[in-house]
Amino acid sequence: MGWIKGEGEIEDSYKISKIAAHVPDLVVYSTLTNDIPYAENFHGVLLFADVSGFTNLTEKFSLSSKKGYGADELTRTLNSYIGEIVSHILDAGGDILNYAGDAILALWTVERVQLSEVISLVVKCSLNIQDQCGVRETEVGCQLKVKIGISAGKLSKVIVGDEISQYFVVIGRAVDEVRLAEGLAVASTIILSPNAWELCERDNIAIDPIENERAVKVRYIKREPSFSVEKYQDSIGTSVEHEKVTRECVRRASRLMPNAELEKTLRKYIMKTVLQKIDDDQPLEYLSEMRPATIVFVNMQFKGGESDQEQCMTIHQAAIGIGQQIVKHHGRVNKVFMFDKGCTFLCLFGLPGDKREDESAHALQAAYGVHDLCQKEIRSLKTVSVGVTTGPVFCGVVGHPVRHEYTVIGRKVNLAARLMMHYPGVVSCDSETCYYSKLPAFYFNELPKKAMKGVKNPGVLYQFMANKQQITVGKAPMSVEREEGYPLLGREKEIEVYSSMLKGFLEARAAGHKNYNNVLIYEGPIGYGKSRLLAEVVYRTAKEGVRVISFELAKTDIKQSNYALQTLLAIVMSVQNCKSYAERERVLLSKILDPKMRQNLCLLNDILLVKFPVSKDVSLMDSQTKNKKMRNYFLELFCKFAEDEPCVYVLDQAHFVDRSSLTFLLEACEKASVLVCMALLPHTSQSGPFSELSRIIKDPRTLYLNLPGLEPPVIAQLACQILGVVRIPSEVELFLVERSHGVPYYCEELLKSLYLGNLIVIEEVEGEDEAKDVDILFPEPTLVVHCSKPSQVGQEEDARAGALGPPKASMLKSRKITALDHFVDRALVCFVGEAAKFHEVPIPLTLKGMALAHLDHLQPADQMVVKCAAIIGQTITTQMLINILPESENPDKLNLSLTSLFKSGTFECGSKPKQFTKQLTKESECWDALNCYCVQDSQEDVREEVSGKASVDGAWRCRVMRFCTALVKETAYELWLKEQKREIHQKCASYLLKQAHRCRDCGIAEFIFGHKAAIGNNLIEIHPSLLNVQESGEALFLGQSTLGLPKETIQLNQVSPLHPNSEEDEFLLKLDSMVNEYNTTVDRTRKCRCAQVTECVLCPMVRHCTGVGDVPKTFYYLLETAAASAYLSNNLKALSYLNEAKIILDNLKVGKPAFETADPKVKVKINNFERACIFRLRGEVLYNTGQIEEAESMFSSALRLLNRRLPTNRVAMSLKYVCEKMKSLCYRFKNPDNPGEKKLAFLHEQICCLSYMWQIGCMRRAPKNMLNASLAITMEMNSAQKSAEETKIIFSCIDYLQYCQLNGQDDRCKIYERMLCGTCVELPDCMEGLILTSYFIRSLSIVKLCSGALHDSIQYGLRAEQISKLTNRRGLDMYEECVQLMQSLEYLGNRTRISTAKGWFYAGCFDFLLYSGFAFRPFEECYTFVEESQSDPNLVADKSLMMNLYSALALWYARLCEWEKACFFYTKACGVTRQAPSSIHSINGVVMFLECHVLLFRKALVEHNQHIKTIYQSTQKHFTEFNRKYSTSKMYAPRVLHLRAYMYVLAGHEALANAILNKALKLCQQHGNKLEESWITQNQISWFGVFRQSTSNWFASTLTMPNWEEARGMDPEELAHTRYTLVGVGGEIWADNSSLHLAPKAEDTQLLKGQG
Repeated sequence: MGWIKGEGEIEDSYKISKIAAHVPDLVVYSTLTNDIPYAENFHGVLLFADVSGFTNLTEKFSLSSKKGYGADELTRTLNSYIGEIVSHILDAGGDILNYAGDAILALWTVERVQLSEVISLVVKCSLNIQDQCGVRETEVGCQLKVKIGISAGKLSKVIVGDEISQYFVVIGRAVDEVRLAEGLAVASTIILSPNAWELCERDNIAIDPIENERAVKVRYIKREPSFSVEKYQDSIGTSVEHEKVTRECVRRASRLMPNAELEKTLRKYIMKTVLQKIDDDQPLEYLSEMRPATIVFVNMQFKGGESDQEQCMTIHQAAIGIGQQIVKHHGRVNKVFMFDKGCTFLCLFGLPGDKREDESAHALQAAYGVHDLCQKEIRSLKTVSVGVTTGPVFCGVVGHPVRHEYTVIGRKVNLAARLMMHYPGVVSCDSETCYYSKLPAFYFNELPKKAMKGVKNPGVLYQFMANKQQITVGKAPMSVEREEGYPLLGREKEIEVYSSMLKGFLEARAAGHKNYNNVLIYEGPIGYGKSRLLAEVVYRTAKEGVRVISFELAKTDIKQSNYALQTLLAIVMSVQNCKSYAERERVLLSKILDPKMRQNLCLLNDILLVKFPVSKDVSLMDSQTKNKKMRNYFLELFCKFAEDEPCVYVLDQAHFVDRSSLTFLLEACEKASVLVCMALLPHTSQSGPFSELSRIIKDPRTLYLNLPGLEPPVIAQLACQILGVVRIPSEVELFLVERSHGVPYYCEELLKSLYLGNLIVIEEVEGEDEAKDVDILFPEPTLVVHCSKPSQVGQEEDARAGALGPPKASMLKSRKITALDHFVDRALVCFVGEAAKFHEVPIPLTLKGMALAHLDHLQPADQMVVKCAAIIGQTITTQMLINILPESENPDKLNLSLTSLFKSGTFECGSKPKQFTKQLTKESECWDALNCYCVQDSQEDVREEVSGKASVDGAWRCRVMRFCTALVKETAYELWLKEQKREIHQKCASYLLKQAHRCRDCGIAEFIFGHKAAIGNNLIEIHPSLLNVQESGEALFLGQSTLGLPKETIQLNQVSPLHPNSEEDEFLLKLDSMVNEYNTTVDRTRKCRCAQVTECVLCPMVRHCTGVGDVPKTFYYLLETAAASAYLSNNLKALSYLNEAKIILDNLKVGKPAFETADPKVKVKINNFERACIFRLRGEVLYNTGQIEEAESMFSSALRLLNRRLPTNRVAMSLKYVCEKMKSLCYRFKNPDNPGEKKLAFLHEQICCLSYMWQIGCMRRAPKNMLNASLAITMEMNSAQKSAEETKIIFSCIDYLQYCQLNGQDDRCKIYERMLCGTCVELPDCMEGLILTSYFIRSLSIVKLCSGALHDSIQYGLRAEQISKLTNRRGLDMYEECVQLMQSLEYLGNRTRISTAKGWFYAGCFDFLLYSGFAFRPFEECYTFVEESQSDPNLVADKSLMMNLYSALALWYARLCEWEKACFFYTKACGVTRQAPSSIHSINGVVMFLECHVLLFRKALVEHNQHIKTIYQSTQKHFTEFNRKYSTSKMYAPRVLHLRAYMYVLAGHEALANAILNKALKLCQQHGNKLEESWITQNQISWFGVFRQSTSNWFASTLTMPNWEEARGMDPEELAHTRYTLVGVGGEIWADNSSLHLAPKAEDTQLLKGQG
């Protein structure tokens, strides 16, 4: 703990000495026979040492961004400094009375005649302290200083309390004087009080007088004190038996012999929190922590003139009453001391074992109870003042090894003390306490600001009035309101459910029936955004013109009968804002007009606090009859108002509705035509619902939605909203996704922690590079293009587009982090701070407090199970948990604990679908937390949604469990001691080792080929003696069957070309036959379990190897987990593990331990293979997310480490290419020898990297890049040949097939196509063969598509999808197939929550809108997705996708001639087009971008733009650039020719345009491109025929565009009318543009000549 001396004194002593270390000698050696309370007089000298700098030190360490660093270092620093001061005091014979936060009060008890000598001794001690400890520098830059006050005189020891808790207080004039003396001191000075100066040896002490004060400042002492410390110490405690006391012993009480009676007495002076640690023989250092807590200071000022005995009785009475109040509300009295002529109690809420989520409310209620008690029952008190604060504080054992105490230190502790003194006579609190209490606002009254010593910016302060401040009716407003500009994120489905219910409610009301769902319940834990969801409900309901009655309840309301009913009626009757009963009566009379109902208005007197005359009938009723009459009257009143006006009732915190109100609400829902929407917390065994609430939930008309966490893409958007930025770095997104677990409040607190810890910085956005020709293309002001019917169609379109808002980047001011307010109205971006290490960021204290509150509710046995499960990880298998639990844990006891943990919401079934929602809970199990979804042995075919019971007949049946809240897991994990964690991690690693590989169905052992062989098998093996005898790993995989595939492998020499007479149809038939045969011969229940292996085995193995401190194994499993995540398309997760691996490398590079638990003495070296794997996997993730340039750099780095580097200059490339070609010729005539396993692993990595490198080279299309691509594909082929592995040879041949197509080598492409077709149909029916076949068919589909063979491409694409289903990998007359494919893509995006999948889905939706003439999804939905996508790093990183989306929107608005909006998205597309790769994924967006340019050229002609020639030449350049980049991608050739023809029509070259159109039509017929052919024909008729579509016509068609269900029944000719036509504006006849001299390209002119 950082104690500087005597650390071994307590460890080797008896337990009583450990207890005595928390109590002063004044108490240890007290008489045990005295009756309590009692006061005992004596003489003594007091030393009060006040240390400055502790509060700042605490703040510095609390902001530490390193996990597990703040509390440990703070404890070490505190105890090092305080321990040194205490050592001086103990050496001088002093007794430490108490540690008052950052101050020490010491006592020398002596006879009166010895006072002068002892004062000199204390002065000498003080001088030594100032000399050795006067100023101390700390590692965080805070200075620690001490100032000392000394007093002497008559004192009294007061002992108070009861049989459970006792307290001691030292009172007397000297106590007041020592406080005053310390107050006169400054840092590094010593002040003698007036009485001490009178009693001391004046000739021996040199002093300086203090102006206007009787106290003096000590300068030095002239001679050594004569008082014998040794004799004084020997005289102490002679009546108590000690062990042999040596000279090295600085305190006799540290050597006490066992004494049961004394130990029992001393235990009463120590808090339960500390006693538990002592009893469990745990180091007290584990009590030291930064934790959120609530501090309560109670100060009692006496009237004056009381004797010591009277003060003793008063303090005793107060201690009993205060103790009862504090304990009742789950708090603890920490210490009692005299302060400022009064007695002060320091009380703490939120200590270990006492943590509550609502501790602030408990503390305020306890404080108010204490204040009320003292004022009413203790008459000798002048004033009682209470200060309450909430926030992070240091809680821990402070002091010296032989004398220490549990105390709290921090800014909030100081503030509470200052509030107590500066706001006398009231209960005062800070704004944090007010906020976290969740109590109604009218419980508080704002206090005037006052200057307080040592307190800067305390914020708004309040007086807590409980509910005594005013009589209120209906004052329960919702604490969260919808904020304009801050859309609700990630809750679209929940809002959709409500909107549907609201529609049903209004329709049923209009039809006069009650056949509708009338109650909607949102259930979710704290922080899931229920209040924001209800705020959105309120907003949308009001927008529909329906009245909303909304209110929020607090915990105190559940204890007040009819409180919710009172609030509801008050708002219904509109009396909530009335200030008097008379005003309420007037409003009620105006509302209730029915004479019969007016007769019983007196029934409202009690509920609405009015004074209507009591009718005769009511006066004669007994109480039971009256209550029944009242309920019926309220219900009648409620039903009447429900009939008169539709109304929606919104209740937040509905779990706090009192029972009487619930009864009324149940009846109202049954009888009245209402719609109720409420939010509540999940049910737990500690907070079971009233039966009335259960009846509401189980009602058939109730919809019950369980809120899930937000999906990762939404978390990124939420972070942007909270920070007020337009984007966040991927590192920040990874951190938030992993640590927030989808909980909005967690995300908010984590961001606050990052920002305040300088781990992220917010800066203004640098102006994005805009297109150079924007000013030319979009001159200001833009001329208005006149439409034929502007008044109707144009206005309708403006209204529709206006509803979406102008297209702009989401630049939002911060709504959460107030420190960012100075950035308002400025576009901001978040960046990672310098030296930021996100893996070291601790849990924010606010979140830690919530988790501790949950854990402290559990029984000790349940806590042990949770702590063991926390070591395992987020997902826990029952078998593994049994394996690591203590041996004493028997099955029955475990069953009880697990049942309790399920009911308390700590665990849930791990097989439960993650998106599971209890939407309709008509059955009794709606509140049953024991539902289990694991497949049991007796079940053969069980659907995923069907549940059983986790515990049946006392036997636990759930195989896999998971933490409901990951925060609880992280917090429970931190409760272990380091060595304990290491031991259990070792058990877990040993248990999981047998399952740490790919699933059997995939047929390959590792996710990184040859990983073990490359690094040496012995590095990752665990000694056989550590392996557990266990079952096979079926339980790890959610009870699914584990049937494997035939373990056949690809044999050599199976690559053979097809016979020349083979046809493609024959190959397709063979593929179909192979798929059918595979489906019939292989068990249909076979399913890849790599996802389960990754979650249940590999991820935990990383944790356990890290916990053990084994660096090689940790690194191995980090890479395996990253590779598995990349294989499963979880790019974020893969990047996360790769980042962890990189941190290990960085630490090892600078000579640091790899991670905290690693042994710094063990030298570890990571070999080049694993280093290369990091770069390769990182490049793969970057490539998959569209970050091509960064990916290329990663692959290049990997190849360097694999000794297969690519040259960077053209000369070296050319030479290398010649060498590689020569090698390939050699391999044709001589087969290379089989390499060893290690070499094979290196070759496999080389092949993977080179496969990506040639693709990247082809994307660039520049000559140097094409040479690089040629070299890369040749090197890949050679590496494959060198491996002598036929699978790798086939893989490289497939790559070469694609390369030939992209490079225009059609003949060679056909040769390899035939060869591979023959090979693939001969592959065996194993997983490896299927994967190769799938890869070939998918590649062949792309080759056919690029060559323009659309029919063949579709056929191969369909087969590729079928085979991909067989491999369990996510895959890939005309309109019907496209729509089916779109639907499957939409399903994939929604099911997997992969934002890029959704992005490509909406890109396809834009294609339908722009080219098909019908809408697969409405434009508004597509537009909203694009707008929200700008804060999703995954989407923004995929440049090909964003090119498609931005170009589609730019084209849409360009077609509509809405140039302002078109300009915005045109600029966006310009920015992306320079970064997008020249790949098949980008080409569609580039073609749409081309069309935008042509339409902009048309715009320039219509507006008579002075830069027409420049724009025309620019458009020509874009066509030339497209042909250069995509010359081998022929599927879009007809579209590009079509657009070129349109450009020439606009330029006045109609004959040339017609010739180009004819060429385009021929290509369409060759490709079988019916869609493009029909569009060309439509435009040809428009240009050269009679029909001309005006722009306004297409405006109208966008408003009436049919959806798919309507379009599928329409004739293609009908769809042509809603499809856009490339024509002029408003039916204008094209002007003669010959005067502009817009010359065509020479090659196009040649086409016209050829036709002639």
